[in-house]
Amino acid sequence: YLLNTTLLRIGLGAAGIPALIGFLVVFQLISPNKLAPDTLVAIALLYAGLLPSSLATGLTGLFYAYEKAEYPAAITVVTVLIKIALGVPVLVLTQSIVGIAAVSIIVNTVTLVILATLAMRLFFHPHWESDRVLQRSMLRESFPLMINNLLSALFFKVDVTLLQPLKGERAVGWYNQAYKWVDALNVIPAYFTFALFPVLSRQAAEDKDAARRSYHLAIKLLVMLALPAAVLTTFFAHELTTIITFGDPRFQPDSTIALQLMIWSIPFGWVNSVTNYVLIALGQQRKLTNAFLIGLGFNVVANLIFIPLYSYKAAAVITILSEIVEGGAFYWYIRKSIGPVPWAGLLWKVAGSSVVMLAAMFAVWRVSPLLALVVGLVAYPTALVALRAFGPEERAVLAPVLPQKLRKL
Repeated sequence: YLLNTTLLRIGLGAAGIPALIGFLVVFQLISPNKLAPDTLVAIALLYAGLLPSSLATGLTGLFYAYEKAEYPAAITVVTVLIKIALGVPVLVLTQSIVGIAAVSIIVNTVTLVILATLAMRLFFHPHWESDRVLQRSMLRESFPLMINNLLSALFFKVDVTLLQPLKGERAVGWYNQAYKWVDALNVIPAYFTFALFPVLSRQAAEDKDAARRSYHLAIKLLVMLALPAAVLTTFFAHELTTIITFGDPRFQPDSTIALQLMIWSIPFGWVNSVTNYVLIALGQQRKLTNAFLIGLGFNVVANLIFIPLYSYKAAAVITILSEIVEGGAFYWYIRKSIGPVPWAGLLWKVAGSSVVMLAAMFAVWRVSPLLALVVGLVAYPTALVALRAFGPEERAVLAPVLPQKLRKL
């Protein structure tokens, strides 16, 4: 499986080269805001970096198949540190996106080498075993997933693509700096759902009631993390965007405003993330395509209407609305597959605790932002404990992974 998926990845990557070239040619011909030569070189380098990245993704899937999710998680931390160690000096010395794109190739290659070395030590030594019949069956089974992944990528980045021709590079710069924090936080649901997926797959085949309970608990856990993250980011958006732009005043206050708006997409987006994988575990990947098309269609139409009027602010708000629209389409299929979700009963205590946190931070913000941070971090868990956010059944499920003291709360 590993070798044949690897061959498919290489073939699909090669097949995408003409499509990329065609897109860039058309864009340069019709767009009033043409891409600069260094941008085109950076795109070419980034696409080249997709090869080691794609092969590393295949190896990552191997670790998840063996339920060794801790290894990819640890490697991600290492590669992020490498990316920072190489990327920051290159950016400072060259002041060029071409250098950053070249760094991505190095980082992706290092990630691939680490994963391959660990895979051979932990699992097996791959050997040549090309099976065209197997590859064709893989393509048939995975084609909906590939389309869904493409639609998902477009869903998340179509606003940036439309901002470029409609409002120019400056608006894209403001928006992208804010989006980096959202992307960073989105690592949480990605790894959470990857780790949960093998369990959900077994439960979907053997016990749908257990799958439904796991899904409900996953929703609660993700929203329990997403809401305080959104509150904290809203209050500290200026500081966060200042860090990522190295204090460049040209990005303020626009990047701050963009981050304060789009960060509220993550509670909906994180629920959509786990819902997506539950539907795949249930064998509903072909129906997911319809949901992605609905979300993407709304995203494109809304951005085309409102970006010319409100620029990046419209794109940020539409990010939230698009997650809600896509989530509604997901929920239609979830409801038909494993039954309705008791949203109010599941999340009202979590939402109430977040409101307490928000009010507490707002009350002392003008006195001291640092004090507001401390107050918020104390108020939220205190409210969760006071409201007994987890029921007896949920506490029983979580007890094995919690410290002894926390099991009594």
